Amino acid sequence: MPRDETEQRRQQIIDGALDAFARLGFDRATNRDIARAAGIASPGLIYHYFKDKTDLLYQVIRERMPLVPIVDAVEQLGDEPPDVVLPRLGERLAQAIDQPLTVAIGKIVIGEVLRHPQLARVINEIGPGRAMNALAAYLARQMELGRLRRTDPQIAARLLIGPILTYFFSREVLDQPEAHAIAAHAMVAEAIAHFLRSMMVEESRTGA
Repeated sequence: MPRDETEQRRQQIIDGALDAFARLGFDRATNRDIARAAGIASPGLIYHYFKDKTDLLYQVIRERMPLVPIVDAVEQLGDEPPDVVLPRLGERLAQAIDQPLTVAIGKIVIGEVLRHPQLARVINEIGPGRAMNALAAYLARQMELGRLRRTDPQIAARLLIGPILTYFFSREVLDQPEAHAIAAHAMVAEAIAHFLRSMMVEESRTGA
């Protein structure tokens, strides 16, 4: 099969797996369910492209989760000041939170990690662990430059991201009407503004 057709088939299977996992859950979704959703005749063809179902979930998250490019961007943050970088990052995060793919994959992840510790490790390597470490490294650098007050950068990273994760969980998992009433961009912007008010050294603010 030509390379472009091979990749097209691989992408079909990823889309089919996303559909099956979202509807049935990771455990309940069978190869037959995935093949049917992908529009391929043979369930066995899946393992021509992926090692196993865990590898398939890994690729679903890696290639379809809108948050992954943001994690990649966090790893490339330079020395720009936090009151410039973090609001810009927040705008991208708010847009990603509102995408149906983020919600669908987020629910798959939340539903499966407690039952499957090995999945938690795999998923952590794709996004959450990388994001927290990269963000902590950026914040540590800003502390060294005297722009942020000194504290444990791992704690600081969680103080920044924690309110946003809580908002997403309360809105999409607990289905709280109060959370649905809050726009994602407003929640993210306020979380970042609150972080900056508590963490930034006043003299280092842009334009100060």
